[in-house]
Amino acid sequence: MSKRLEREVWALDRCCGCGDCIALCGKGVLLQGPESPSLEKRQKNLGLSHTTLDTCTFCPRFCEMGCPRLEEEWTALEPWRIVSVRTKPIAATLADGAHSGQPGDVIKRLLVAAMATGLVDGAIVHDVDPWTLLPQVKVATTVGEVVDTLGTSYLWASTLTALNEAVYELGLEALAVVGTPCVSQGLRKLRAADNSRLDPYKKAVRLSIAEFCTGVYKPELAIEALVEKMGISQHAIRRLEASPRNGLLKAVLWDGTTKTLPLSEVEGLMRLGCARCDDYVGESADIAVGTVGAKEGYATLIVRSRAGDICLRAALDMGLLEASDEVNMAALNMASQEKDRRQRAQAFDRLTMMMLDALGEPLRRAEVKQAFIRLYDKPEGKAARSVREEANCNVTCGQC
Repeated sequence: MSKRLEREVWALDRCCGCGDCIALCGKGVLLQGPESPSLEKRQKNLGLSHTTLDTCTFCPRFCEMGCPRLEEEWTALEPWRIVSVRTKPIAATLADGAHSGQPGDVIKRLLVAAMATGLVDGAIVHDVDPWTLLPQVKVATTVGEVVDTLGTSYLWASTLTALNEAVYELGLEALAVVGTPCVSQGLRKLRAADNSRLDPYKKAVRLSIAEFCTGVYKPELAIEALVEKMGISQHAIRRLEASPRNGLLKAVLWDGTTKTLPLSEVEGLMRLGCARCDDYVGESADIAVGTVGAKEGYATLIVRSRAGDICLRAALDMGLLEASDEVNMAALNMASQEKDRRQRAQAFDRLTMMMLDALGEPLRRAEVKQAFIRLYDKPEGKAARSVREEANCNVTCGQC
């Protein structure tokens, strides 16, 4: 097992659950657990001897090359274009006779356009098991398969574990991947990896699409809570939709009615690693889609690469989407304020790791001291100083 991943990611509950490390594991011994991967212990019998194999000693550690949580800091890709979009009603093609600004519907149209123009030959997408409501990750190779999926429902699924099926089993050469922002970070880390043995993955991934995300929920616990709080049968729920803008989790029932629940009531069911994420708007994705900054009935779409631009233009030219330049940039910029808070939390994570290392390496104590000073000994702002003086407080604690 990678000691670095275990120490710096899994032990600190920082795993985002993207599945990149599992897909890239050269020995195939990483298994996805409820919060972070675990190592499958393989046994070998030689005569009367029974041995537990050490599978990771001579491994090149591809798992580390794909883990987005091992990046110290992510620099956002510069936006090429930011627009509001909604689907155009094309009942004969996609069986929906109305405009829609739901991110999932917009993403389907983008994938249809990408497949129709040959930009991609398949896509890793999310679906939901209609009987259990548990999320599933599928590899879609036709427009029909894309349209039939229900998309993300903010219930966690290990997206990138489907890479091997797409690349090696199906032989896809131009792949689109739809997921949360951390999935796009994992793909960005993979694309930047300097190892020729990862080239099959790097060459295959053509397009990454991220849906704005403030966190995903543990599937079994979230469904159990929904059934209990809403007082409905699990089998009555057709799909789930999370709306951070309205602060609601909506259950769409098979009879066409809906039930809602405040997101605050299920916040405790969120994956622990989501608390360490500082990317809400897909800053590493070729295309990011969400409701923040969009007017009612539209979705905000951010293009950050040439591939993303080609995909959007194709969707517009084919009449699958219509666009407007009316975007609330102030609302998008609000996300950066929350990002600063998360980045500070990550800095505390790094300080914790340094302090633990310093227990066994006294020479690192000076480094820990400097990191501590950088976090705590910041110049006091005028506003904060004014509030502290009004409160007759002589302590600079950073709380005011």
